Amino acid sequence: MSFFRKAKNDGNDGYAGYYDAPAVTPVQPSGSSVGDIPEKTPGTTLNLGGNNMELKVIYPLAFGDVSEIADHLLSGRTVFLNLERTDREVSRRVMDFVSGVAYCIDGNIRRVAASTYIVSPKSVDVSETGEEAAPEDPDFT
Repeated sequence: MSFFRKAKNDGNDGYAGYYDAPAVTPVQPSGSSVGDIPEKTPGTTLNLGGNNMELKVIYPLAFGDVSEIADHLLSGRTVFLNLERTDREVSRRVMDFVSGVAYCIDGNIRRVAASTYIVSPKSVDVSETGEEAAPEDPDFT
């Protein structure tokens, strides 16, 4: 029997019967859809920012200090960030990180001096009075 006739054979490749049919189990609907929001677990506190507004002044010296800044912002506190004593490259990394945190919490970053920023959560409105705006810093614009 030639190769082509063998390939054209009845389709029996000798593997039939070696595989079991996959088991199909019916799935019961769970009552929730993809867009449902899970319930809060006991012990979770939701801070609405009432009368306990707090301002934290932070002078980061190393990149490791960003976790403290993030913790304050995630807790709903406003951070006054002074980078005057921080190395230029570390300042850039700190601002990149803090910008990401502010974006995640829908917060705001406002420059108040050459190396000084106010980072606030969404619930805090920072307004500016006076005619002078913050000085331009080409590294952080």
